[in-house]
Amino acid sequence: MSDVHGEAEAFGHILSSASGVIREKVDRVLGPGVPERERAEFAALIYYPERKLAQLKPRQSDLGAWYRQTLYRLIDVCRFMSSKYTRSFVRKRMPKGFRYIIDELLHAHFEDHDKDRYYGRILTAIVDTGRADAFIEAMCTLIRRLAVFRLHIVGDLFDRGARPDVILDQLIAHHSVDVQWGNHDVQWMGAAAGSEVCVASVIRTSLAYNNLETLEDGYGISLRPLSLFAEQTYANSDVSRFLPRAQPGCEDSQEDLWRTARMHKAIAVIQFKLEGRLIRRRPDFAMEERLLLDKIDYEKGTICIRGKKYPLKDTHFPTIDPKDPYRLTKEEEYVMEHLITSFKYCAHLQEHVRFLFSKGSMYLTYNDMVLYHGCVPLNADGSFRQVKINGKKYAGKALYDVLEHH
Repeated sequence: MSDVHGEAEAFGHILSSASGVIREKVDRVLGPGVPERERAEFAALIYYPERKLAQLKPRQSDLGAWYRQTLYRLIDVCRFMSSKYTRSFVRKRMPKGFRYIIDELLHAHFEDHDKDRYYGRILTAIVDTGRADAFIEAMCTLIRRLAVFRLHIVGDLFDRGARPDVILDQLIAHHSVDVQWGNHDVQWMGAAAGSEVCVASVIRTSLAYNNLETLEDGYGISLRPLSLFAEQTYANSDVSRFLPRAQPGCEDSQEDLWRTARMHKAIAVIQFKLEGRLIRRRPDFAMEERLLLDKIDYEKGTICIRGKKYPLKDTHFPTIDPKDPYRLTKEEEYVMEHLITSFKYCAHLQEHVRFLFSKGSMYLTYNDMVLYHGCVPLNADGSFRQVKINGKKYAGKALYDVLEHH
């Protein structure tokens, strides 16, 4: 999976359904003799056992018979999905509470037992002791684990979606996963390390999409100092150009959206300043064309780019000194100090970033395939393009290795 972008609900469904693999196995095992709707409902039970049990149980006239039929089907699907793995591999993925009994059910030799009678006694005991729900959930968990031998996340867990923190919690709990970092992931990793440019960038992106949930609810990072600063600085400013992009189901009031727009403008100006300082400090980045604040005529409200002048759509910059446009004001410095501290000492975020480092890399070679996010720089003829890093030139694999080292 790639480009998850914090969309936790969609990610959770793809993970639970193994992107359609489980439904395919259910159809194959149950066959056309079971109606399509019944097969779909059974597959949904495997995806979301707790939720579906609550829906299905009240509809059964004979709950005991339904339990036994459901358990028989789960065992058949599980046996089919486990057949390509070693017994040791399957056992390691079994939920601990039912490991022994699941192992027995999956690997019983029916030349020694009558299948229906053997299964029937065990399943009847499970139902009679009130453990049917828990056993169904355990079987569903095992099926989901067997459906995905290994999960590759090929970049960008973070961005505009509301809950990347929920996704990372799910990945940490996953039995087999690796991550190839995307640009948005690296930004958040940098922010967690205290990079002021990365902190400003991830906050600006969150505000641009009106996504405060990740910062405030997911990681407990308070934006109050930024909000107070923005209200004081841009209270009488036209910030319509910084209104957040509309999100489906947004219930924010107009005043909330304007407040977010003021914070968006405040952090955007801070980001432009910080990026300018970084570009000047690192000429090897060759990003001088991004130095724009010193190209503005603040009296005329124009900007000169490559010798051509353009009118600005927003000309109110009370925190920019035309003589030193990349210097932060004392108030902006205070805001950034607070935000950087919040990122560096957020325990939940630090846990997630440690996971990204331990399970992640710039690229991964797996099953004779190279997994990487984004792009590899090439020349016009398709050969690897050289990129200068700290005075030395690198290309292709060597470039990715030195980037991962840094």
